[in-house]
Amino acid sequence: MSSADKLQTFLTLADCRSFTETAKILYTSQPTVSNHIQQLENQYGTALFNRSGKSVVLTQKGRILYEYALKITSLYKEAANRLQHDAPQTLNIFVSNYLGAYVLPDLISRFNDKYPEESFHLHTCDYVELQNNLLQKRTNFAIMPLYDTDDYIQDGYEIEPLFVEEMLLVASPKHPWNKRKMLYARDLNYKRLLVPENDFIQSNLIQALKQSQVNVEIVHKPSLEAIKDEVRRGDHIAFLPYYAVNKSLSNDELITRPVAGLQIKRSNGFVIRKNTKLNELEQSFYTFIKQAF
Repeated sequence: MSSADKLQTFLTLADCRSFTETAKILYTSQPTVSNHIQQLENQYGTALFNRSGKSVVLTQKGRILYEYALKITSLYKEAANRLQHDAPQTLNIFVSNYLGAYVLPDLISRFNDKYPEESFHLHTCDYVELQNNLLQKRTNFAIMPLYDTDDYIQDGYEIEPLFVEEMLLVASPKHPWNKRKMLYARDLNYKRLLVPENDFIQSNLIQALKQSQVNVEIVHKPSLEAIKDEVRRGDHIAFLPYYAVNKSLSNDELITRPVAGLQIKRSNGFVIRKNTKLNELEQSFYTFIKQAF
């Protein structure tokens, strides 16, 4: 087994702190993971992890090796890129289902026009899948909603906000609220509120409504499109992100009304693995998207 493989095992274990999870991520056995770590500890003559039950944490010497292992594996990747520079690069773009459907298609098309010789693969995922892809190092970055309540993302990755959008209250044009210019929090009481099956969206909405002392009946739906369809056909209401409904509002398929004293916003942006150097194409894409907002 090569030194690079041992260092990758070491880095993965340091990140997820579990021999079992490391074995799953690397598609190997737990004894193999243990053997790689033991070989490294024998090689350097020091303990690299403190073991406590099922969890492991880096020792002081382990943290030193972690810094160098990141640099070494980065150099391996850089060397591979240099050796294969004549071959077209493939940029894997991992984005949330929402951003992939409503916000980024035009920008990615423009970027593709700018780099016609390169290959692009857009991966649209739900929030949990994006977390797993980052953890399992299938990508160096993702573009996704940013929630302050997600400590795992906020503490474990570099965060680069791109834009903030408001969650708009929408209803059918046939809804009685069509005749209103302004709503008040009390108007929402006991209404059926359609909400996507996303724990963080639900949490943000419920927290904002509680602060305004609003009591609604929550009805879960599988997607934003399903919510829009049901809102158009009935008397239900929903808080949906701007880019998901702006065309429906322009086409008079939906209406939106402000609620006095109630404003719900959500940030979206890059989530980048810490201590990771983006390759040339990734950096170009990152810069292009940043400048677009």
